Amino acid sequence: MALASTLLSAVSIAVCLLLAWAIARRGAVGLVAGYDGDLPPEREAELARDAARVLVVAAAATGLLVVDAWTGAVPRPGLSVTLLIVAAVAWFLWKWNVRAERPTG
Repeated sequence: MALASTLLSAVSIAVCLLLAWAIARRGAVGLVAGYDGDLPPEREAELARDAARVLVVAAAATGLLVVDAWTGAVPRPGLSVTLLIVAAVAWFLWKWNVRAERPTG
């Protein structure tokens, strides 16, 4: 069962890392859902970096499932992975939606 879990997780990890690379290195911020192209270049680069960070966290969290499949050493792996991904996505949404709407000055 560990081999099947590893192969299944490897696909999702590879997709996350490929998207992170495409967004951060290739400037494909159009891959970020809901982005309409209205940011200046420096903010667009920041958006790309942040989106890539979330994807890397998702890939790393999914890697915990592989570690658990082989060793059984991760306590509550499903909960751990879910909390890591939810925290990363919540940070991203807060930074780009809530914080961005605050008036500056």
